[in-house]
Amino acid sequence: MSSSRIPVIVSIEGLGELEAEFVRFFAPMTVDELVRKMPIEGFLASWDNAVYIVTEISRGAEKPTQKLKKGDIFYWPPGRVLGIAVEEHTPRVQTVKVGRLISGFELLQQARQGSRMRFLQR
Repeated sequence: MSSSRIPVIVSIEGLGELEAEFVRFFAPMTVDELVRKMPIEGFLASWDNAVYIVTEISRGAEKPTQKLKKGDIFYWPPGRVLGIAVEEHTPRVQTVKVGRLISGFELLQQARQGSRMRFLQR
């Protein structure tokens, strides 16, 4: 994979599409696997300061982060979760930042649990 920033669309059922990007610098091997597995989809759930989907991707914690900002896209290995931070917070242990939202954050705030969320390469 040669591009350092991979354009992504996050589609939320009933709401629309958000522009995002995966950033290889954050966690190159994890981002490469996410891109290979796209489209990645699941049913939206939320916890604390994030919305997420459970994936079939199983990886270790490559370059864990200590802080997530609003709009950061992350992978959490223990739960095989791909999620988006809805506000700045200290994430759970082993959380790996893999990208960020570029636009459409207001749609994310309207998302309902159980809606289908998809990550697609643009």
